Amino acid sequence: MRFRVPSSKLLALLDTAIGTLLCASVALILALVFNQTRLEFALPLICLAVVLAVAARFGVATGVLGSIVSAFLFAYFVYSPEGSFHIASPDARANVSWLLLGGISLSFLFTPRRDQVEEQEQNRQR
Repeated sequence: MRFRVPSSKLLALLDTAIGTLLCASVALILALVFNQTRLEFALPLICLAVVLAVAARFGVATGVLGSIVSAFLFAYFVYSPEGSFHIASPDARANVSWLLLGGISLSFLFTPRRDQVEEQEQNRQR
């Protein structure tokens, strides 16, 4: 019995989806656990570290999407008014902006491109 191997594009899409879901779940857990605490303003920095770790494994697209989804989750669940994407506090707005800026730019800077990874894998197989 032979199994069909999925295409590389499908595997790349699946990798991106898994990584983005991982970033979103960590952001949601942090938001729900540390809501209304003093750590509220440090949450985007913690999430930024998670986004970078996930982007290093899953790629640039995952880092960008993970940053955006995490920022939306923090805006909705953590910062007042809760239940809205509007952020009243300028400091909180700046923290979410730093999460977006840092997550997107650092994902591009420190994540290897897919063609480099594939080339390294081909060199290992030889």
